[in-house]
Amino acid sequence: MRINNIIKNDQETLAKELKGEGKTLDEISRILSKEAKTPISLSTVYRYFGSNEKAIVQAIEKSDKLKAKVADAKISTINQRMGVILSLIEIGAEARLEGDRRGAVLALRAATDALHKLDERLGILKPSNTLIQINNNPSKIDHMTDAELIAIIKCEQETLDPEVAVLD
Repeated sequence: MRINNIIKNDQETLAKELKGEGKTLDEISRILSKEAKTPISLSTVYRYFGSNEKAIVQAIEKSDKLKAKVADAKISTINQRMGVILSLIEIGAEARLEGDRRGAVLALRAATDALHKLDERLGILKPSNTLIQINNNPSKIDHMTDAELIAIIKCEQETLDPEVAVLD
């Protein structure tokens, strides 16, 4: 029996990686041919994976591991962004308690912007809320009462987590 050209050209690892990335047999054939500078036919690739169940299992495992790594990276990024957003909300609450209305609104505006960017990245639609309206008219901040500012802060806090209230 003749040795498969993938084995002969020492391309097993590359073939498995390409399969794990979800490449079609035709794409694998073209890539292997280019790398080996010798023709690797579609039927050669088909026979290699057909006769080598272990290679198929390894390719699937590699694909699953890659998907898990990507998911972990996304979750880590989301957690880091949420930490920043929660810090901005805390800064806003502290500024409000110290009587710095402008600082409170600016911190909460930054938190709101960050939340909307995170929502966009996750594919969640932006809700319309009071802070977006204020962003379109920054001079309105100077004329707001304490009660209006507190209402905005509470609204934003409830948007993040209805069970957590920084200002009560």
